[in-house]
Amino acid sequence: MKKFKSLFAVLFAVLFLPWFSACFIGSKDKSFYDVQAELVGDTLNGVETVTFYNDSDNAFSVLKFNLYANAFRKDAVYSPISAQYYYRAYEKGESYGNIDILSVKSGENQLTFSVGGVDQNVLTVELKDEVFPDETAEVSIEFSVKLANVVARTGINDKTINLANFYPILCGITDGNFVECPYYSLGDPFFSDVADYRVQFTCDAKYTVAAGGKEVFSETVGDKTVRKFTAENSRSFAIVLSENFETKTAQVDGITVKYFYFNDSDSDETLNDAVSALKYFSDTFGEYPYDVFSVVQTEFVQGGMEFSSLVFVSSDLERKAYREVVIHETAHQWWQAAVGNNEITHAFIDEGLAEYSVVLFYENHPEYGFTRENLIKSSEQTYKVFCSVYQKILGEVNTVMLRSNSRASTNTLISHTLNLVSCSTICGRLSATTISFPD
Repeated sequence: MKKFKSLFAVLFAVLFLPWFSACFIGSKDKSFYDVQAELVGDTLNGVETVTFYNDSDNAFSVLKFNLYANAFRKDAVYSPISAQYYYRAYEKGESYGNIDILSVKSGENQLTFSVGGVDQNVLTVELKDEVFPDETAEVSIEFSVKLANVVARTGINDKTINLANFYPILCGITDGNFVECPYYSLGDPFFSDVADYRVQFTCDAKYTVAAGGKEVFSETVGDKTVRKFTAENSRSFAIVLSENFETKTAQVDGITVKYFYFNDSDSDETLNDAVSALKYFSDTFGEYPYDVFSVVQTEFVQGGMEFSSLVFVSSDLERKAYREVVIHETAHQWWQAAVGNNEITHAFIDEGLAEYSVVLFYENHPEYGFTRENLIKSSEQTYKVFCSVYQKILGEVNTVMLRSNSRASTNTLISHTLNLVSCSTICGRLSATTISFPD
């Protein structure tokens, strides 16, 4: 990666690195996913072979995987959709989905496994032998996902099929222990270490497919198309399908930028926004770590969502907000994908840094009509409004940023928003007085 400005690098290391996960991009040794999946109607059948690399100091006799798709069960403890978005997400009425684990093997040997956690959200696999530091263990998991009809990260809707968090994914490791992640409805309740992926995805030939990573093979036989993708140093792998997608492509510094959309009269402008943001953040923070960057317009109840080398942008947004989300989600390719953190326990880190990166982008692109002063002023006003709401609801103001984005907090929405606006405001004030950034 290109060098940071020295003072920023020092402040970054002191303030933020203790919370970031230890597995950075470019690691020689990491886990590997070989996934084969086929979508038939509303069911996704798959087999994944996971080679777990133990880069911790502990030995493991079990492996743990987050089962995010189980959040859409009828009897789920935590709804994956917040109350404010519930009727928009289930616009055709309540619908449910789940993930079934059919078998777990090591070679030809069946392994003992169980599904548990606080919300049937964790798959625990018992290994035949302990895996010690710097050793690997390989398991194959056969699974089936029933997709709900819901406008969410994972589900079927009128325009698109969103396949994020659809496969069992290794729990991230902190202090030598697996971190189990319940699927909370607010914020981004995900934590995973980087891994390499090889994915074979089969679906009806009528669909155009946007996916994280690089497409290396495509073949249509009859009414089915088989596509193969590779992705390195990725924290997740996401796919979006649509019969209605149009695509546009551009190149920037050897990176292929793809835009998938079904309703955008300003598609050239959107693609340019993504290219400009990717170029600026690469020059400022370090080279973009992937070969391809896909911006995908999709039905989604929130503004946008980031995944490694692919981002969602909601088709419901007005034009001004749409462009902002494209830039914000592009920033997440650094402050979530490349440099990761536990988004549940330290929600303010990647969101705050992504928001401040947007401030930097606008400051260096005056043609967008935003200034640093006005953006920080707006952030401070938002912060004060939420402090006022917080006081009225809870009777006191707690502005601590270091809080968990969990249902254990009294009001998760206020907690998450305070984290975001606090970090954006503080970064703005800090930069104005102590940090030198590139022009």
